Amino acid sequence: MKPGVAWQYDHEIAFMPGVPWLMRLGGQLIQLLRRSETMDPIDAVLGGAIITNLVSLLAPVELYRLTRVTFPHMSPSQAAKPALIMAACTPSPPSLIAPYTEAVYAPLSLMTARLVREGKWGRAAITALIATYTRANGFLLAGFFIYDLLVLPLLQDRRIPQQIIYRTAAAVIGVAAAIAPFIYTQWEAHARLCPSAPFCSSALPLAYSHVQAKYWNNGWLQYWTVQQIPNFIISMPVYAAGVCAVVDARKKLTVHALPHYILHSVILALLFFFSNVQIALRFATALPVLWWWVADRRHSAAGRYFIMWAQLWGYLSCVLWAAFLPPA
Repeated sequence: MKPGVAWQYDHEIAFMPGVPWLMRLGGQLIQLLRRSETMDPIDAVLGGAIITNLVSLLAPVELYRLTRVTFPHMSPSQAAKPALIMAACTPSPPSLIAPYTEAVYAPLSLMTARLVREGKWGRAAITALIATYTRANGFLLAGFFIYDLLVLPLLQDRRIPQQIIYRTAAAVIGVAAAIAPFIYTQWEAHARLCPSAPFCSSALPLAYSHVQAKYWNNGWLQYWTVQQIPNFIISMPVYAAGVCAVVDARKKLTVHALPHYILHSVILALLFFFSNVQIALRFATALPVLWWWVADRRHSAAGRYFIMWAQLWGYLSCVLWAAFLPPA
């Protein structure tokens, strides 16, 4: 990396600045409480952990609220079941305890989807921007704006919606907000690293893709090696349940739930074929479709097995994370 810039190493391009910013803020608060003139690295870790812990508590709340607006026929008690199961059985509790991206991204992504469905597009755009500022794949949230503002009226009314100019403008703003943090970080990386970096001459010169492939072996089937079989095994319950959720919903899928199933399928496919498969364990919190399926099948053998596995694996993962063993 060039001297005098925020990054020290190029692999840091893979991480959006949201959580480091929260850690710095939390560290400054701890520093004030200690009445110290300097901020210790432990201050940043402790302060960041406190903030992300508090933010992660919003995830089940937002899942409940999203369930209510997506399935308005559900009673409050029915809508609460997916949220309760998610809160008790997330497969990766450490990622919601440590100062980590999932703790912040999960509630923000669920909140974005809920606000779009409620027609609160301005607030949804702000939330989507913050979500992508936290985790790069937040740019996929742009699809909710396109679907709800432009596609859904066509599916429901079979004609061009009223106020098409206003709705198009709102969709453009929402999409721009969702993708802006990612585009900015890629532009910044390109400005700092090019023309010497290998990715600069690519047809699509994305620094993010370059560092993901270089340091994490991401890419089409690049992770499918014998050495990674244990990671496939430990994360397979999430993929199996995720696929079952899509298959089971085919005949009863509503137009309001459709974008969630599309995003769910895209994320699982990207993780399984292009990425480190075990990421699904900590990303599961941000997959509402998964928890809707588990709640619906909680009395079946498949649902019970998933809940038992998630609880057992959750306990075990705390030990593995502490030792920085897979899936950490």
